[in-house]
Amino acid sequence: MTFKVEFRKEALEDLLNTIAWYEKQVPGLGDEFYLAFSNEIRIFRHNPLIYAPKYREIRKAITKRFPYIIYFIVKPPEIVIIIAVLHMKRGSITFKKRMNKL
Repeated sequence: MTFKVEFRKEALEDLLNTIAWYEKQVPGLGDEFYLAFSNEIRIFRHNPLIYAPKYREIRKAITKRFPYIIYFIVKPPEIVIIIAVLHMKRGSITFKKRMNKL
């Protein structure tokens, strides 16, 4: 079974801003972040339920090498909705604000 992956608008903005920030720091690093992110997405597509719910129905995955958390929910039938892509140390306030909107 393969799940469809969708992004909330804010999550897509998180992703694009993070790629741009890393790319500005070191050329090519934005691409490396995107690859790490994409590897997690591949796991979501095949088995998102391996990540336990942490807050309500929200699950989270941590990117390899980069200190980012991908927050997502799983909805029937076979849809993963990414709600945020946030830095581990700087994203807690943003995460709380977004959870209040769900």
